[in-house]
Amino acid sequence: MDMSANSTESFFIPDQFSCQQERLPSQTYNLAHILLNRCQSDHLFVPIRSMQYLAIIEQNAFWFVDSMAYAVQDSEGGRLITVSWHPILSPSNREGLDQHMDCRINFYRSDMSDIHRRLRGEFFQAMQLMDNRFRDTIRADSKIAILPLRSPGNQP
Repeated sequence: MDMSANSTESFFIPDQFSCQQERLPSQTYNLAHILLNRCQSDHLFVPIRSMQYLAIIEQNAFWFVDSMAYAVQDSEGGRLITVSWHPILSPSNREGLDQHMDCRINFYRSDMSDIHRRLRGEFFQAMQLMDNRFRDTIRADSKIAILPLRSPGNQP
């Protein structure tokens, strides 16, 4: 993806299919925030090449984008988010860095259980790779827009 300095990448959130609560390992949560804090932006893109997914890390959310799923709405095109993780606890309320983080996991498609299981491990490995390769050079100058995707029955 071309992430030029003045571009805005758009990502669509379809209607939520299901939701569950799950515990995110502390090492995954901590590494995500270490990488985000090194970045000069309020978000960080983490390519998960083994799955053709893109993770977007923000302070209070992790978005997982299927790089093969694309939608157009109101003349704007963008990739589809299929899963998101939303930490339940505020980082300042954690008892320590070794405390796992409870998250609300939102699924935006029905067929996500196997993919989500793989994402848990592959996301951490992709972040480790990014940490090793780009320890001092992570930059994200582009802007992002995460937009709700209206279902066909909800079009204006």
